Amino acid sequence: MLRIILFYVPMGTSALLAALTHVIINGVLARSANPDVTISSYAVALSLSFLIDLPMNIIRQTSSKYSRDRISFKSVARLTAIVSGALVAISAAIGWTPAGELLFRYVFGVKESLLEPTIGVYQVLAFMYVFTALRSLFQGVIINQLRTGWMTVGMAVRVAVMFAMSWFFIREGMTHDGRIGAWIFVVGLIIECIVAVWEGMALRRGLPPAREEQTVGKVGQLLPFYLPLLYSSMVLVLLNPSIQAALNKSMDPTLAVAAYAVAIQLANMVAWFCASVHQIVIQFYEDERRSVLLVVTCLSILSPALLLGVSSPLGGPLLEGLLGLHGPLLAEVRHLLLFLSVQALLFPWIDFVAGKCMMLGRTKAIMASKMVSVGLSLGLLLLLVYTAPGLNGLLAGLVTALAAPLELLVIWLWLKRLERRPAPPVLQETKPA
Repeated sequence: MLRIILFYVPMGTSALLAALTHVIINGVLARSANPDVTISSYAVALSLSFLIDLPMNIIRQTSSKYSRDRISFKSVARLTAIVSGALVAISAAIGWTPAGELLFRYVFGVKESLLEPTIGVYQVLAFMYVFTALRSLFQGVIINQLRTGWMTVGMAVRVAVMFAMSWFFIREGMTHDGRIGAWIFVVGLIIECIVAVWEGMALRRGLPPAREEQTVGKVGQLLPFYLPLLYSSMVLVLLNPSIQAALNKSMDPTLAVAAYAVAIQLANMVAWFCASVHQIVIQFYEDERRSVLLVVTCLSILSPALLLGVSSPLGGPLLEGLLGLHGPLLAEVRHLLLFLSVQALLFPWIDFVAGKCMMLGRTKAIMASKMVSVGLSLGLLLLLVYTAPGLNGLLAGLVTALAAPLELLVIWLWLKRLERRPAPPVLQETKPA
């Protein structure tokens, strides 16, 4: 049990520190003479860069699953190089061709006056995928070698450097351009990447040449694992814009959007800490099933308890004191947190079952559950917008609370079918050429 806790807590802590980095940058840009311009240009460019970076997030999971010997590591590295090369080409086209201007103007709805600063910010972010690729590849090795403390070290150093850069730019009065925020972000990312590569390379040298039970010699063998996870992430991209659009059609859109923005940030803090449950399953479930189940149970109790506590009078110092919420907005946020606590209760179990699917190398179940969940959510949003617009922000909370149980049910039923089938070829012995 202690081994699992020491493995997991650094990963959860790293996720929480990652959220802090965006607070740091927004604090710098808010001191601009025109904070609406600097923050908006930075936020839009960063949101697109995160969207394009989705394939890199899956690389870390793929690496942690398969990079257990040198031959398999080389296969994952080749996949990483292919994906990162494609992402850099796409981002370069966005940053330095008319395609970027068209994308920001007609897809993201950026005003004419903000086009140039937004594209300028994106040009700074355009090559971040090289560093997210290396970070994801070597963090996968760090995870499967159970050295996750280095992830916290990397993130802590990143935050410290970003704090120092922020202090310098504020002192020098260099807060007028959204590109300043992008440079702070990229430098912090490079620092985290350096730590991951430094430790990951040392661990890679200790990997065996090949493992009899699982050696992946070709990139194609990784695709049945990688692609469904990628499609799952792409499907989820549809959900947040749809929720925002639905809230804008509610009875009081200003209240609805503001309440949801506050509540979802609080809920995400909890979700990010629980977002690596699947790694516990991959690394420990076969040998320590009871301990893994106990950790997941504790997380599924603690997560909704935190949100329920914040939504109660006990959360007054946070909601009213720190966040400055009052009146209808405060009441709306508290009600929303009640609904979001349902998702917080089930999310660790959804990720637990997803981890079992990854352990089996069968990730189509994850894709199917996400598609069903998002499909139901979109249908409910459309229905509630026209039948109950007076729900305002609660519209999003109700949809989330109804979709989470269905997602868990679908992935659990699919897993039961998978467990009755033989393992896929990629999990069987593959003799290196």
